[in-house]
Amino acid sequence: MVTINSSDLCDEEIFFVPGCLGTCWYGNYHYLEPFTGCQHDCVYCYAKGRSDVMAKVKALGDNFTNPKISCSEEEALAAMKKQIDADPKIHTIKLSRYTDIFCKKFVDNGYSYKVLKLLCDHPQIKRIIITTKGVPNEQILDLIRKYPQKFSYSAAIKPAASICMETNVPSREERIRCAAEAKKAGALVTIHMDPLIIGYEDTEEVLRPFFTQLKEAGLNRVMFSYLLYDYTIAKNIVEKYGEEFFAKLKENYLHNDRQILPLQKETTYYAPKHEVKLASVKRISTLLTEYGFEFVVCGLKSSDKEDVTELKEHSHVCDGKFYA
Repeated sequence: MVTINSSDLCDEEIFFVPGCLGTCWYGNYHYLEPFTGCQHDCVYCYAKGRSDVMAKVKALGDNFTNPKISCSEEEALAAMKKQIDADPKIHTIKLSRYTDIFCKKFVDNGYSYKVLKLLCDHPQIKRIIITTKGVPNEQILDLIRKYPQKFSYSAAIKPAASICMETNVPSREERIRCAAEAKKAGALVTIHMDPLIIGYEDTEEVLRPFFTQLKEAGLNRVMFSYLLYDYTIAKNIVEKYGEEFFAKLKENYLHNDRQILPLQKETTYYAPKHEVKLASVKRISTLLTEYGFEFVVCGLKSSDKEDVTELKEHSHVCDGKFYA
C-alpha cells in the first residue's frame, strides 16, 4: 500500500483542466475531476485505458472502482475555489472526463453536493455540465432547483437489451425519474444513448418501449452515439462475454482504428463500419422523429470527415452545442 501525504498531493493537484481541442463547445470549458476512479465499472469504460488515470489510481494505492480524493474533502474544496479565483477562464465546467460526479460513494457522504454547491455559489461559474449514469439525492436536486439556469443535466441511459455493459449503475427507472425531476426544476436535460451497441441497443424492438418511457416522463431531448473500442475495452468485453461474442461484435467494425482527438494518441479507437452505422442512424432517427424528440447524433464519436455529409442527410448531427 502506498503512503500518501494528502496535503502535499493537494498542493500539486490540478482539479480543472481546459477542454480538449475538437470536442464539444470547441473546447471552451474546463473538465473538473473531483476524485479519481468510478464505481460504475462499465465494461466499455475508456478511462481504464488512460495511462494518466491508472497512474493516479496506482499512486492512491487502490483500484479504479473504489474512487478516492487525493486529499481531504476540505483541502480539495479549498483548492478548487483557489483555482477558480485565480483563473477567469474557468467559467463552464464539465463533470467529468474520467469519472461520474454521482458516484454513490460521494453522493451518500455529501462530497458531490459540496462540489456542486461550490460551483453554484461561485459567481464566476456560468454553466455546470453533468453527464452521469448515477443519480443525485434530494439535496442535490434541491440545488438544481435553486440554480436551474446553471445546469445542463445529461443522463446516460440506454434501452433495455439482451446485452448490458453497465455493471454497477442505478436502475433505468431511477435514472429516468431523476432526469425528469431535473427537467421539472428547469435544468436543460438530455438523454444520452451512449454508447449504443449496434445490433442490440439500436433495434426497433428495444427502442420503442424506451422512447415511450421517456416521453411519459416528459423527457424530450436525445443524443446518441456508438460504442468505440480499443485494446483495453476489447479485453474487458472478452473477459465478460467471451471470444465468440466479441467476434460477432467485430463484424460491424472497421479493421483500422482512428484517433478521435488531435494530439491525443490514447483516443484511438475502432469505429463501426460506415454502412452499418448509417443504417442504424437512419433507423434511430426515423423513430425519434416519429415520437417527436429533439435529437442529434454525436458528430465527434459517430462521424468521420468522409461520412459526415451523408449522416447529415439522415439525421441531425450535433454542432457541439446541443446539450450545453
